[in-house]
Amino acid sequence: MSAENEKDLTRTKRFTRLAIVCAFLLAFFWPLGSFFFWIFFGATSYFIFLAIYYRPRPKQNENFSGHSRPAWKTQKSEPGLQDTRKKIFLIVFIIGGTFFFILFMLMIIGFIVGDDPPDQAVVDTTDENVDRLALASNPSDLNALTNLGNYFYAQNQFDSALFYYDKILSIDPQNSSGMYNKALVFYQTKNYAKSIEWTKKCFSTHPENIDATILTGDNYYAQENFSEAIGWYRQAYDKGARNPELLNIMAYIYDRQNRSSEAIQFYKETLEQDSSYQVYGRLAELDPARGDWYRKKAEQWKLR
Repeated sequence: MSAENEKDLTRTKRFTRLAIVCAFLLAFFWPLGSFFFWIFFGATSYFIFLAIYYRPRPKQNENFSGHSRPAWKTQKSEPGLQDTRKKIFLIVFIIGGTFFFILFMLMIIGFIVGDDPPDQAVVDTTDENVDRLALASNPSDLNALTNLGNYFYAQNQFDSALFYYDKILSIDPQNSSGMYNKALVFYQTKNYAKSIEWTKKCFSTHPENIDATILTGDNYYAQENFSEAIGWYRQAYDKGARNPELLNIMAYIYDRQNRSSEAIQFYKETLEQDSSYQVYGRLAELDPARGDWYRKKAEQWKLR
């Protein structure tokens, strides 16, 4: 084998190994997205091309009728072969390099502006789209309808939220979540009469729904109908509702109604649930026997 062929063989082995390494990296990084796929796919293809390009080629007519080719013909043909190889290599290198440079820049731009396909895939797997897919296969999926209604409610798109809540009630007219959520939409849009209509429907069929009971009280409270509001809040309290916001509102209503003992009771219960409520000053006025202690607590609160 000539020195040139030995050199080509060495190059072929080297580029073959590099192609195998890049192919392994391609398989390993493939799940991370198209960016890594195209980088290692391009490198693998490039090294495969070089391995084929530099493979040793047997010299034509090296043996002819038992006689060796004249040395001057061999020496004349070798430079020509090398010139052709260089031209092919240069053309392929320029075309391939340009292609992968453009591809690389497009991917970088895609990452910057956020339009890269992997990012889009993340968007497509949000809960909203999962629920839409669930509805495509089962239009009566109450969980998916509820989730979509809640999604639009959270976005303050109340008309869209009502659309899904109405769909729920068309399938199951006594659905507790559907009735309560529909009432909640009307409450947020200050349509208190409609909200009360739906909270009472929910309460009549699902008296254990404490949220519907509280929301009924909230509707009356928003209209400053405190006597009606306290009645509904009291029902929720008797069923076990003990959140500090409810307790504080109840204390405030009792206070307005000059029902001092109930006001003191619920202000104290409010503090038991959440000591951050600033009601110490009012308790000092309602309970003069412990006024000094409450005023001290009020001063301590101001220093926080």
